[in-house]
Amino acid sequence: MDARTRPAPVVADARLLIFAFTLGVLSVHALAELPPAPWLAALAVPALLPWRGRGYWAAAAFGVLFAVWRAAPVLAERWPEARHGDDVPVRGVVASLPEHGAQAWRFLLETDSPGIPRRIRVSWYRGAESIKAGECWRLVLRMRTPHGSLNPAGLDYEGWLFRQGIGATASVREGQPCGAADGYRVLRWRQALVDRLGQWLSGHPALGLLAALTVGDQGGITDAQWDSFRLTGTSHLIAISGFNVGIVAGLAFFLFRWAWSAWPRLCLWIPAQRVGLLGSAAAAVFYALLAGFEPPVQRAVAMLLAIVAAAWLHRLTEPSRVLALAWLAVLLLEPFAVLNPGLWLSFGAVAAIFYVSVGRVRPPGFWHAALFLQAMLAVALAPLCLYFFQGTSLLAPLVNLLAVPLFVVLTPAALAGIVLALAWPALGVPLLGAVAQVLQMFAAGLDLAASAAGLWLAASPPPAALILALIGVALLFAPRGVPVRPLAALCFVPLGFPPATAPREGFELTALDVGQGLAVVVRTAGHALLYDTGPSFEDGFDAGESVVAPNLLGSGLRELDLLLISHGDNDHAGGADAVRRRVPVRREVGAGLGEPCRAAMAWVWDGVRFEILHPDGQSWSDNDSSCVLRVAWNGHAALLAGDIEKKAEQRLLRDYAGRLPADVLIAPHHGSRTSSTAQFVDAVRPRVVVYGAGWRNHFGHPRPEVVRRYAALDAKQYVTGAAGAVTLRFAAGGVSAPVLWRREAAHFWNAPLEALPYNFVGLGASP
Repeated sequence: MDARTRPAPVVADARLLIFAFTLGVLSVHALAELPPAPWLAALAVPALLPWRGRGYWAAAAFGVLFAVWRAAPVLAERWPEARHGDDVPVRGVVASLPEHGAQAWRFLLETDSPGIPRRIRVSWYRGAESIKAGECWRLVLRMRTPHGSLNPAGLDYEGWLFRQGIGATASVREGQPCGAADGYRVLRWRQALVDRLGQWLSGHPALGLLAALTVGDQGGITDAQWDSFRLTGTSHLIAISGFNVGIVAGLAFFLFRWAWSAWPRLCLWIPAQRVGLLGSAAAAVFYALLAGFEPPVQRAVAMLLAIVAAAWLHRLTEPSRVLALAWLAVLLLEPFAVLNPGLWLSFGAVAAIFYVSVGRVRPPGFWHAALFLQAMLAVALAPLCLYFFQGTSLLAPLVNLLAVPLFVVLTPAALAGIVLALAWPALGVPLLGAVAQVLQMFAAGLDLAASAAGLWLAASPPPAALILALIGVALLFAPRGVPVRPLAALCFVPLGFPPATAPREGFELTALDVGQGLAVVVRTAGHALLYDTGPSFEDGFDAGESVVAPNLLGSGLRELDLLLISHGDNDHAGGADAVRRRVPVRREVGAGLGEPCRAAMAWVWDGVRFEILHPDGQSWSDNDSSCVLRVAWNGHAALLAGDIEKKAEQRLLRDYAGRLPADVLIAPHHGSRTSSTAQFVDAVRPRVVVYGAGWRNHFGHPRPEVVRRYAALDAKQYVTGAAGAVTLRFAAGGVSAPVLWRREAAHFWNAPLEALPYNFVGLGASP
């Protein structure tokens, strides 16, 4: 056949096939529900037709089918909402290293009982004195369907449970051990190492850091330590991932290569470099098993094995192909990893390393190359950190320049210390003690660095600004002579300009979903106020860290003009410290650090009037001392009532009867029966009522009698725990229809908006 008439190949580049496959996987993650079988069948039809792009279509269709195939069984195992709260006897195995907090044990339970999810995240409050990984337990569990807070830019707990394959959460009602379980040998071995570490270094302040670095047990790391890691950009050093696996693999490569080279005859059989590659792969897999083979470690090992295979086949001169194949290996292993920021950061870092080590940019000399690589990593990963974490550490390049070489030594030293301590305690235990002491000094240095002001750059660029910044990174480090290279600096400019999300007129009110608690953001054209911050728990959820601060930063805010804490209860003020750490606050009013609330305090922002109606100067109970805030513009108003009860409502009726009518009411005390008296409801006459209450909370908020009072006025009612964040805009046309985040941004793993815990007539989210 003549070359001119030969048909062009259907597919020219495997990298484009992998890109198409990735788009298919990503498209599934964007859906509100999984597509049905007929739709999937129709999707595959174009791949069977003879057209030029059918190869790419087939790759994308395979990505869709593969993601659906992996997702469907996880969803099918979920505990049904109809049985939420049931007490169920279960026999299972503790399938993770248990975390022992101040109030509870937390662990993953694996079961094989019919009708029970295979993986359950369990909390045991005031339970057994000791729980060990690999133990069998007979438990009576209060089962809960996966459900969590849902907000713009906040943690999607339901998505996290889905990615972990967890079908239910539960708390223990009763429990009895049933001995050791069959299997789980690696897990029991890891538990034994954790116990031995506790014996060898009993009471040492760096024990938690050492356990995290060696066996992946992060339960001993405090929130304050994690905060120091975040502020200095060093979390990747202690949370076992690609960096740590790479250290172990690199050291193993040189050791195996050196040892094999000591016998020249062996090199005639297999070259020392190849033995080094095999040794590095084996060491990486061993370390991954020691660390629990969690998803970040799985991804790191998959990437490393792909690189080892490319080196074995002499393909490292084609780094983009190697990375593409490693990416494919990761997605085939875990298609939901595309939702994890760690995947993008890991591949970004490896791409930068390839670019320096085997690419066209190769600075002369080892130290020059190391400094150049560190600078490149800092610049290349900064846009991704801003996008995923709403900020980046300005100290990270300098701290990592010092810390990375330290951990290159500490990681193998810690592993060697464990091996020696098991075989020869007199030598190994002192070595572990020395490593722990260095880790303690390192942690103290991080605490000192983290205390410096202004080291965290808070920002959250939109996707377009992120893509432009990544183009800027490519241009900035492009070889000399690239014509458009000087334009690199301009590509970073949009990172400094947050998206314009503030209302142009009037104001916007967003009641965030913080579980059983309250946090409300009020924004005008040029100002922002936060009313309460949601709860925080010593060894659990912190609404300020997980919900409020990400929402503020994600909406483009760099600071708060006013933080108003209605009163000191944890469900209203618990997240305040986390918000202060993440977002600068210009002024505080109310409980905590601010000036006290006083009736008649008032101010105007951008034509919007803010007025505090309560408390007055008299003595009130804790709930009745809540700050009551009225926000008004152009004849429309919102009333934020905190936790006031009957007495405070009577005082408002007496002194401010004419000022109480409001279009939107943040219901007093989450809809408790001690609030929202008939007289108060009649005076306010809201069109929309929002309850800051958790989904199926054990208080029963909002109470049925309260809901009926507002329903009698035809008010639309929303529970943040059921609807997600609720946003309303007050503009020239009046008050907008509420935007419910559980409806607006639902993914197939999220509980549906209609699955409300209340069946009362008048609930705005009812079908």
